[in-house]
Amino acid sequence: MAERAAVSVVVPAYQEEASIAAALDRLVGVLERDGRPFEVVVVSDGSTDRTVELARGTGHAQVRVVEYQPNQGKGHALRTGFAQARHPLVAFVDGDMDLDPVVLPSYLATIEADEADVVVGSKVHPDSTVDYPLSRRIASKGFKLATRLLIGLDLGDTQTGMKAMRRDAVAPAIERCTARGFAFDLELLARLVDHRVRVVEAPVVLEYEFTSTVGIGSVIEAFRDLVSVARRRHALGRRRGADGR
Repeated sequence: MAERAAVSVVVPAYQEEASIAAALDRLVGVLERDGRPFEVVVVSDGSTDRTVELARGTGHAQVRVVEYQPNQGKGHALRTGFAQARHPLVAFVDGDMDLDPVVLPSYLATIEADEADVVVGSKVHPDSTVDYPLSRRIASKGFKLATRLLIGLDLGDTQTGMKAMRRDAVAPAIERCTARGFAFDLELLARLVDHRVRVVEAPVVLEYEFTSTVGIGSVIEAFRDLVSVARRRHALGRRRGADGR
């Protein structure tokens, strides 16, 4: 039986001293049980607390920590971690690990079965385990409609921090991404659509308990990011058209 492809799991972390050690223990446990070769790349995005110290103190040989100052945003952290990754499969898992990494092996298996190039976790997937309030469902449906209309992206949940991918399929798109913050996920997925990369959604297990309302600030920020990505994408399309490409 051929050895399964190795995976680099990138964990962006900012001020995660309260949870990073337990989160890494849980992630490493899942990956060890899965049995494939792996590494975990923790990217401390300008943390000023004990995130780096505690991540390095877990004692797991497969964990290495990349750090820089000052804080640059989640997108920058993910690009940094992707550049540091050594293996043909790459996964992104948020540092707070509200999303249980138990689903990650199934994402990697889907890619190895050549059923997808990228697997994106979705809180609105019918098989997801999550208590999702009505207000959040309405906001998610509205955001999905907007992403389809503005950037042609027909995914139920673009912002969930659990993704897996074939490195070679995604590298060209990541190299062209410019968003540093949370808009990175949107920009990356839009570029993957442009590159005809096969993207599928998969269920997640979410342990965080949502509040009953969606903050208006979060909604405004999400739509601002969406409009920003759409404008950059349309501007690039116009430039390509002018160049005859």
